[in-house]
Amino acid sequence: MKKTVFAVLLMATGVATPAMLAAAPQEEAKTESSKEIVLNSFKDNWMISLEGGADFSLGRFDSNASFGKRIAPVFGLNVEKWFSPVIGLRLGADYYGIKGAALWGHGVSNEMLDNTYYKQSYGLIVPGLDVMGDLASLFCGYRERVYSPILYVGMSVPVGISGEGDIPSWANMGMRGGLLNRFRLSDAWAINLDLRFDVLETTVSNEGNHGKAFSALVGVTYKFKDRGWKSPEIPVVAPVVGKYSDAEGDALVAQLRDANRKIANLEQQLAECKNRPAEKVVEEPAPVVTVYYNINSSELQSKDRVVLRAVAKAIKANEGKKYVITGYADSETGTAAFNAKLRKARAERVYDALVSYGVNPDQLEQKTSDAKLDRFGSYILDRAATISPAE
Repeated sequence: MKKTVFAVLLMATGVATPAMLAAAPQEEAKTESSKEIVLNSFKDNWMISLEGGADFSLGRFDSNASFGKRIAPVFGLNVEKWFSPVIGLRLGADYYGIKGAALWGHGVSNEMLDNTYYKQSYGLIVPGLDVMGDLASLFCGYRERVYSPILYVGMSVPVGISGEGDIPSWANMGMRGGLLNRFRLSDAWAINLDLRFDVLETTVSNEGNHGKAFSALVGVTYKFKDRGWKSPEIPVVAPVVGKYSDAEGDALVAQLRDANRKIANLEQQLAECKNRPAEKVVEEPAPVVTVYYNINSSELQSKDRVVLRAVAKAIKANEGKKYVITGYADSETGTAAFNAKLRKARAERVYDALVSYGVNPDQLEQKTSDAKLDRFGSYILDRAATISPAE
């Protein structure tokens, strides 16, 4: 059947296509942004930073100098190039002042700090190259943020330029790493807090051990245009859907089968209802009188006693007839055990009242029932006791 429908549609399409093409308006091409980030050209995303602060020397003998005599200034000028929102390179040069204590080595003066160690002081120019990673863009995706934590590691070449006594030669190597905390001020400007740790080759201090220094620098960064990151624009092609497709036909067939199943199910339920025997309704004899109680109570009220006196008079006039006193309680309140006691107590109160008004006890029978006294759903009317003729 599908093949026949397809052939008819094909013929209809062949006839209708020219007219449709002639009448169809020309739609504008639509595009949407991809979720991917384009790697900008080499001339984009350049920055320059100027920073200054202090370093704290951690050399072999520096702990023998006081805290203040181990602090020296540090300045830096750096250029950054970011290849993506996550990865960038930083090239720059820093000036480090190194101060501390020494027994020997570079920058040692004749001034003694105590009876053993000498004052040490020299300056370094340190060109360096760092690989940088923006942790916020790495783990949370790219967007313009007020704060960006940037982790970096790199290599340096410390060169001695000043100092007392001998100073380091240029043939030295160093490694460094740190956390650059960048705070965005505008599209073009940001301020930085650079926390850095340097490890220098043994030839720098010439003390037979690696030199180490911790630095904290505050600086400002200017971002050259173009600064941001753009997503590629991809064309949006509207899907071409035929008026009568196989998928639509399959969906209609599935709906028809589902409707047939529902009809068969309803017909089966109707047949079962017709064949089901009618339920027998056993009607209890209507009570002569009903006495209603307050919630969780079995005490008779004065108005109830007036009614029971009249009932007692009628029962005594029919000495050959017996009556059943039935106690009830609503099942919406109280526990099952409490309600059982309450039903019995309510029947007993009516029984005792009738006997006190002269009714022969042999004419009375007591029982309880957990059935619904009221057939209309008002459980409040189940708080009662009834007096009915015995069968």
